[in-house]
Formats: sequence, C-alpha cells, structure tokens
Amino acid sequence: MYIKGNDDLSHVFIIKRFDGAMLIDPSHDEASILEAIKGYTLKGILLTHGHIDHTALIDRFNVPIFIHKEDYLLMQDSDQSGAKALKLPLPKHIQQLDIQFIKDQDQIPFMDEKIMVYHTPGHTKGSVCYLYRSELYTGDTLFKGSVGRTDLVGGSNSLLNKSLKRLVTELSQTVKVLPGHDAFSTIKDEKNHNEYIQKILKK
Repeated sequence: MYIKGNDDLSHVFIIKRFDGAMLIDPSHDEASILEAIKGYTLKGILLTHGHIDHTALIDRFNVPIFIHKEDYLLMQDSDQSGAKALKLPLPKHIQQLDIQFIKDQDQIPFMDEKIMVYHTPGHTKGSVCYLYRSELYTGDTLFKGSVGRTDLVGGSNSLLNKSLKRLVTELSQTVKVLPGHDAFSTIKDEKNHNEYIQKILKK
C-alpha cells in the first residue's frame, strides 16, 4: 500500500507480509503511517536516497534504517538534502539512529523473503531501488514517462543513464515501477514509451 505524496513530499510505501511491515521513504503523514501499520511489527525503513522529501520522518520509528553510505552525509546536510529549500527540519539525532549501510545486490531479510537492493546512482550518488517480488521502488531514479533530475549535489547524467539501462534490460518486463512521485508504471511501459529510456537504449 502507499500514502500518496504531494508537490513537495514523496509517496510513502508500506510493504506488509504476515505480521511484519517495511516502510519505504517515510516523509509525511505520520498519523496515516501509524494507522496503516497498526497490528504489524515494523521491521525497518528503506530509504531510496537522502533527500528530505523522502526521509523527513525517519526519527519517529525505532527500527533499523537502510541507506547507501554515499547518501548518509547528504541526508544530514540542510542544503544538500533540500531541507532548507523546503523549510523542513532535518530528522533529529541521525547519528544515534540504527543506520544500516547497504550496497548493490544486498538482500535485506523481510519475514520469510528478501528485498533486493539495486544501487542506481545518478539522481544522487547513493540512490538505490528496491525490488520486492515484482515491485520496484525507484525513488527519484525512474518515473512514469520521465527520469530523475541530475542537477543537484551528487547528480550525474552519465551514471543515471547507466543505472536506467541496467534496470530496463536486467529486470522482467512485468515488474511494476513504483516511483517516489507521480503515477505508477511497469518496466515494459517505460521501455516502450519513455523517451528518455529509448534514447539511452539507442546509445
């Protein structure tokens, strides 16, 4: 399930299995998150990257927080994380939180299953996507009909192109794309209709 984002803040995704739950990019609406996980044991928080519009509520839950090391410092910087621009406070006591660094191809245990990590630098150095079953949580790497911006700190157009090409060529065409903003899609639809992806594949 997900809690829809707005112009400034990302979607919040919640994966549930049995009595366990995983929270992806908790950025807003703490009350709705708490209601959604009522009766479940929250096992962890998965961050797609360190920008404040994806991380604002990470200090509200006493669970492990998974993030790529490259975005750990960015997450603590008011300018680089976007907190100053959005006039949002940084999460409190970040250095005291249970931060777990992840890397490409890590498999994060979740109940009786695994969540696969794809390191997809480009939007930021530490951007990642998470594959759970046939759902890919892409953060700000890949959107329906678009791709992540690369003009912020740590952004790289060449790295983003490489990351995107990997996703659309390695993953099944039936995988659902669940980005941090806007509408959902599939790998097949992005490969066939996303002009940015089509240009990348031609290179």
